[in-house]
Amino acid sequence: MRKTVSMLLLGSWLLAACTPPPPDIDVPATFDMGAIVKGERAEAYIPVRNLGDGPLTIEAVSTSCGCTTATLSPMTIPPAGEAQLRVEYDSSVHGNDLGNMERFVFISSDDPDEDDVRITLTVTVKENGS
Repeated sequence: MRKTVSMLLLGSWLLAACTPPPPDIDVPATFDMGAIVKGERAEAYIPVRNLGDGPLTIEAVSTSCGCTTATLSPMTIPPAGEAQLRVEYDSSVHGNDLGNMERFVFISSDDPDEDDVRITLTVTVKENGS
């Protein structure tokens, strides 16, 4: 009986020792890009952090609309590291839309707890001179 228990404990320890430490993605839930005049572009850099003990691999970055682009560099973030998500909103894409706009950036990663995260972007589009 003792031998079986010892073997089970050893097997559990070996499995835990062979399992790589997990990454942990950290991004803001919302980001305010400020106010711009219709026809202008708003640009922002948003930190994407890895709070985990293993490297974080970003698998994809996408946006909710063609008016918004997002790129991330680097796509692999070491433990306790950070990458910059560059986001650009083009207010000329939607004709005469004015006021508060809301768009989304989606990030897919190998974080075992949050493989897909969403950042809500806000921007206020004003008429020239207002």
